[in-house]
Amino acid sequence: MNSSTMKRFLVLLLSAACLLVSEGKTVKIIDGNEVVPHSRPYMALIKFETEFEEMICGGSLISLKWILTAGHCQKRGSIATILLGAQSSTKWEKGNQIFDVSRSIQHPQYNSSDLKNDLRLIRLRGRAKIGKTVQLLPLPDTFEDIKEGTVCETAGWGWTEENSEADSLREVNITILNREKCQTIWKNRADITKNLICTTVGPKGQDTCIGDSGGPLICNGVFRGVTSFGENVCGKPNDASIFTRLTREYVSWINSTTLDHI
Repeated sequence: MNSSTMKRFLVLLLSAACLLVSEGKTVKIIDGNEVVPHSRPYMALIKFETEFEEMICGGSLISLKWILTAGHCQKRGSIATILLGAQSSTKWEKGNQIFDVSRSIQHPQYNSSDLKNDLRLIRLRGRAKIGKTVQLLPLPDTFEDIKEGTVCETAGWGWTEENSEADSLREVNITILNREKCQTIWKNRADITKNLICTTVGPKGQDTCIGDSGGPLICNGVFRGVTSFGENVCGKPNDASIFTRLTREYVSWINSTTLDHI
């Protein structure tokens, strides 16, 4: 990590006036809880800075050099920086690791209009150091569908129910919804294929939102999906939020891409 990278990230952390925006459909941890510090050491905070605004996404550290996030996590003309080992999104902490981006590779069939194949690999300029605050999240090696009613978990630094970004990493439990019911909710606004996982917004508004895109969906301890999109108004009970499912084909693309760009 060089001094210019450190200075630039500290500016991002201290900039209280930054506007958090997301390109494409937006998806906050609503009615969640602050995580036990460093209990999710695979989480990556991705910040995109332009002259006028800032955007954040979540991501997962899947190898010493690679972050998996959502395909729509990009901002034209921005400078991207990755923070690992973070609990706070605004304060520098012991155990933090900062990286510039070496490469950013969108899934070749990504479609920005409907967010199909909404995956992106980000290669760090450098190598993560594994320790108490930074660890890997393994990709799945089985690919069975997740049953309706399964309670899964996700996390992020996105907006909360107070309509402001979270200072600390937050987590929430969300329940799997079958695709037929999900399609009824989304009607013709989205095509709910087997490449997607739906979760129902809980009775207290348990949900993801702006800034949580790209974060992991974990079911029964296994990495199963990547936060993709949801309704424009987050946290409305009985709505459905969408995750890109980590299918055999997607995991094959991830593995081959990371090997091709060692």
